[in-house]
Amino acid sequence: MSTPIPPRLLEFVDERVFNFAQGAQRHFGTNDLVVLLDFREEVPGLEALPRQRLADADELPLDLRLKLAKPVAELKPELGAVDQSFWYLVIFEDEDFECGEVSVAFLASGKKA
Repeated sequence: MSTPIPPRLLEFVDERVFNFAQGAQRHFGTNDLVVLLDFREEVPGLEALPRQRLADADELPLDLRLKLAKPVAELKPELGAVDQSFWYLVIFEDEDFECGEVSVAFLASGKKA
């Protein structure tokens, strides 16, 4: 099975991201989240937001809003059924971004960046 994670995101997917996402899921009471890593910040760090908030944000590019229109579990039921899954968005210093579906199954498979 090929990974749904865009290659450019691979170096930013690790156990720390999953631990952060689990804490965010407990905080928000849902797994319908976007984990965000923004390199434009002075001190880049992980942030989590409800997916719908970003899907509705007019300031984001339309292609990203359309991508975030549905929870990962709806798009990829095999990722959301049992495994922890979420959208992962990395914004680079040059304002370029990558966004992809991430599942704990990826980490558990032994594939690390």
